[in-house]
Amino acid sequence: MVSKTAKFLVVFCLLSVVCLIPQYAGADDNHLLPMLRMGVGARALAMGGAHVAEAHDAVAGYWNPAGLADIMCVSLTSMYAAGMAQDRSFNYFGFGWTPSQVTNYGTFGISWLNSGIKEINKYNTADVPLGTFDDMNNVFIVSWAFKNEFKAKTFAFGLSLKVLQQKIDDYSKTGFGGDAGIKFVVDPRFALGLVVRDLGTKIDGTSVPTSIAVGMAIYPLGEDHSFSIPIDYGKTVNRKDETFHFGAEYMWEFATNYSAGLMAGLNDGNLSIGVGFKVSKIRLDYAYVNEQVGFLNENHRISLSAEF
Repeated sequence: MVSKTAKFLVVFCLLSVVCLIPQYAGADDNHLLPMLRMGVGARALAMGGAHVAEAHDAVAGYWNPAGLADIMCVSLTSMYAAGMAQDRSFNYFGFGWTPSQVTNYGTFGISWLNSGIKEINKYNTADVPLGTFDDMNNVFIVSWAFKNEFKAKTFAFGLSLKVLQQKIDDYSKTGFGGDAGIKFVVDPRFALGLVVRDLGTKIDGTSVPTSIAVGMAIYPLGEDHSFSIPIDYGKTVNRKDETFHFGAEYMWEFATNYSAGLMAGLNDGNLSIGVGFKVSKIRLDYAYVNEQVGFLNENHRISLSAEF
């Protein structure tokens, strides 16, 4: 049975989301900090960015904080992006930690996103060169997730606090925001998820639009999850923006503690594809991504993950 405390926390979080959405839905700028919408983790992006119900490791701090609750002990993930348009850089690191499976204090997560362009030429009004400057953005995410198991089902919810730092030449500003999500594992073959992103996320008086995403993950082969099919739908609040994400992954264990896999997906109509290799608890993934954020075009993502 779900404890009374867990029930209270779930109801409180959901009511908070419902109350906050109308207040923050009228976002000012749909293009502020596009790095918040680019996605992280080569595995997730190779599957078309369908990860609301699929996220179960450190990247859940970005996709759906409730997914962090699936971490058994420690999970680490890093990502590097190559070949982005306009010489942009985009890097990510995520950490998730469950202190104890017995006392169930929940799972804690920390994520860091870094994006920008270095050495941009600078000119005065007379077109005289004045050297170069950098356009760099950082987002730090602190997350917490809690889950309860009952009758072979698992219900989890999670919260994230975002700290945003934007620096362009001499301009420097800091902002804050948050995410809230839930995840419901119906049985070993099926999971559901919902996340509300960027609740009140604002920097220098400009808001990032609040969005809602729902997803499901299907595991046709059952508990080993070697074959997964995630599907997501996203909607920006008070805007016409809608996105659809679909993907699939198949991992094959060709020797003891050695696995290889293929991933493919559609990120709102844009094709993505990737491969993964896993040795024991360490995994390396590559994804070819055709960005949903149009001006970034095609690029490559490489991730290294570990679980302990």
